[in-house]
Amino acid sequence: MDCVYLIGDVHTVNTFRICGIEGFAAGGEPAQVILGRLLVKRDAAVILVTREFAESLSDTIRKVNLESGGRVIIEIPGVDDIRGFGRSLTSYITEALGVAL
Repeated sequence: MDCVYLIGDVHTVNTFRICGIEGFAAGGEPAQVILGRLLVKRDAAVILVTREFAESLSDTIRKVNLESGGRVIIEIPGVDDIRGFGRSLTSYITEALGVAL
């Protein structure tokens, strides 16, 4: 079964857990290490990464989104992100996939 995972700050991870999405708080463990563990999981179809951690992972995110074919990594704002959700979640997905939904 395909799953959605999240890499982000502890507040965003806890918020998404309420919705049933398994998350991993980066900070104590580097986001790159967490992403590496998720990329070897066969069920990781969608990986959400909060903006603060996505910046350091941009090359990997771009490569996975262009080459994997079976999964996508989507950058989203975190709960504490002062810029917040300036766009809809659909627009973030559209940007990551490169196609309109």
